[in-house]
Amino acid sequence: MVCPIAGYKINEKNARVVGGLVVLLTLFGLWAPFGGASWIFLFLAQDFAFRAFSRPSWSVLGRLASRFLQSIGVTPRLVDAGPKRFAARIGLLFTLTLVGLTSFDLRLATDLVAGVLLVCAMLEASFGFCLGCEMWTLWYSFQERIAGHRVDRTA
Repeated sequence: MVCPIAGYKINEKNARVVGGLVVLLTLFGLWAPFGGASWIFLFLAQDFAFRAFSRPSWSVLGRLASRFLQSIGVTPRLVDAGPKRFAARIGLLFTLTLVGLTSFDLRLATDLVAGVLLVCAMLEASFGFCLGCEMWTLWYSFQERIAGHRVDRTA
């Protein structure tokens, strides 16, 4: 799989812990009264925005995950940040949608959108499988075809 680069790396294990925290907060948002749910999803949206637009050090969930991993002595595994940033942008879109849906008390739509977010976050947390990263790779390949040239995939 081709992996377009962003120019810096992040800890994949940290991303997996963040995925677990997203699962927990999304579940809390689904169980909270709808007024509280909007605040939980707004917090998640803000955190996704920090990770999506090159300010990962401002992410509360990222910091919590980092401290947790450091406290138990887990060795970092660095991966390129590009696909993870793209995945965070998708997460931002989902959580902003959830803020709007909960604001209008649209329970079924909220459950459906949150369900997709939960599946994606659980795949990341449990198996290290980032659906957004896979979508990034497909998008990158699509752009290659449109541009009419190939990138060396052996490097």
